[in-house]
Amino acid sequence: MLLATGVLFAAVVTASVHRRVTLTARSRLTFSVGAIVFLAAAVVLASIDSVVYPPFLWLAPLVPLVILGVLIRDAVVSARGETSAPSQRSSSAPVRRASVIPVAAVTPGSPSDRMLRMRAADPTASPQELARIAYAHPDMRATVAGNPSTPANLLEWLASVGDPAVHSAISTRTSAAL
Repeated sequence: MLLATGVLFAAVVTASVHRRVTLTARSRLTFSVGAIVFLAAAVVLASIDSVVYPPFLWLAPLVPLVILGVLIRDAVVSARGETSAPSQRSSSAPVRRASVIPVAAVTPGSPSDRMLRMRAADPTASPQELARIAYAHPDMRATVAGNPSTPANLLEWLASVGDPAVHSAISTRTSAAL
C-alpha cells in the first residue's frame, strides 16, 4: 500500500504538467515530497521482516486517488469550457480565479479578513467577487473602489452609497487614469 500510494502521488505530480491541470508550485512540491516519502518507506519497510502494518494503511491510496479524480474532473471541465481554437484566446487577459474565502464569514483582523482585503485589491478578482465583497463588507468598499478591475456599474453603486473614503478612492482612480 505504501508503494501504491507513492506511485499515485507521483502520478499526481506527473499529471500536473498537462496544460489543463493547474497546481501551484507548493502543491507540486508537497505531492513530490509525499511520493518520495511513501516510496522510501515502502523500500525501507520491505527489507524488515516483522513489520506490522496498521489496518488504516489500506486507505492511504485513497488520498492521491481523490486528488487525481479532482484534477481529471477539472481538466474535463476546462476542456469543455474552452473554445475549439485555443489560439484565439487572448494571452494578455488576466486569469480570473474564484475566491476560496467565504465572503460573509470573515471576522475583522483574522487571517481570512487579511486575505479578503488582498483579494479586494487584486486586479485579477472577478467583477462578481468584487461586488460580493463590497456588498458584504462596507469597510472594504474603498479598497474595491480603488481596484482597477472594478466595473463601472459597481463603481456607480459604490459612489451612490455616500462613503467619503469610497469617493476618495474613486477620484484617485479617475485622476490616475488621466
